[in-house]
Order: sequence, then C-alpha cells, then structure tokens
Amino acid sequence: MLEVEIKLAVGAADTEVRKLEALGARLSQPRGIEDNVLLDLPGRPLRAREAMLRVRSYGGRSFLTYKEPAPGPEGYKIRRELEVTVPDFNAVIRVFECTGFTRVWRYMKYRTAFERNGLHLLLDETPIGNYLELEGERAAIDAVAAGLGRAPTEYIALSYRGLFERECARRGLVPGDMTFEAEASGQDASGAVTT
Repeated sequence: MLEVEIKLAVGAADTEVRKLEALGARLSQPRGIEDNVLLDLPGRPLRAREAMLRVRSYGGRSFLTYKEPAPGPEGYKIRRELEVTVPDFNAVIRVFECTGFTRVWRYMKYRTAFERNGLHLLLDETPIGNYLELEGERAAIDAVAAGLGRAPTEYIALSYRGLFERECARRGLVPGDMTFEAEASGQDASGAVTT
C-alpha cells in the first residue's frame, strides 16, 4: 500500500483541535501516548536504503510496520507501507532482537487522531514541538491544509527522526532517543544527550 503524507508544524494542541473540529474532522482516537521502536540489522542496511522497521504501541494496540521510499511528487512523503497488528509490543521487539535486529531509535509522542472524508489527521505532541500529520490522497491533503490556511511551501516531508536529528544539529547536541523521559535520564528536553 502507498502512503502519502505531510506534516505541518502547529501551535498549541487545544487550538489545533478546535481548528480541526471546525473543518468537520471527527475524533477517531482520543489523545494517548504513542511509543515507537525502530529496529535494524548491524551496519544499518534498512536506514541506508531509507527503509524502516517499526514496532508501535498506541490506543491499546500494537503494530509492526515496514516502510520504504516510493517515487512521487516533490513536497510529499510517499512510502510503500506494510503494517500488521501484533499482540504484544515488547514480545515482537524481543523476537526481532533474537534474530539479529537491534533497537536503533525510540521515539514517543502524544497523538490525537481525527478523520475527515477518508483523510487521517494526526495531531502529534512531541518533545520537539507539535505537528499535524495529514495522511491520505494528495487532493484531500491539499484541501485540508488550505482550509487550515496553510500553503504547500509549509509542508514537511521529513520523518520524526529527520526532524529530531535536524533539531539536535541546530542545537549542537548528540541525538539520543526522543522521549518524554529524557529529562529524568540526564538528557535535555529534546531527548538529546547534552555535550
């Protein structure tokens, strides 16, 4: 399946919720913590080809996802995606670790999910700021973005890992995991290790 998405940097979550509701978006999953672990083999061959193997826990369910780049128009993030529901987040990670995969990055966010005419509108509160992900058909993405007063020049096609690494580079920090537990573990609020 092809996935087309963009991100928009947004302000306070409660303000964005009101904007989405005004556009007719309906809540499909209330705000909840989302925990993600990326896995790769030694030498990181998945990352080298811009692919990703992820285990995610969100909304009381867990998912195993594989993504790889697909050709498409500039300005949109387009990926081939395979995703299955799995019964146990930690057990799936352990199975992959037993086969030689290792955890290469963990990231967390608070996600509130909305739907509008087949479009997924995902409001993410992350340690590096708030973002609205729009996933679906390009025309629907463009229509909702325009309804929010946003232009295609504001579209972000980077992954959260790319955004996080860019923020760490901007701040002169060594990237670590992007979690809300970072401050308690000696990292700064972005999850990066202070130098």
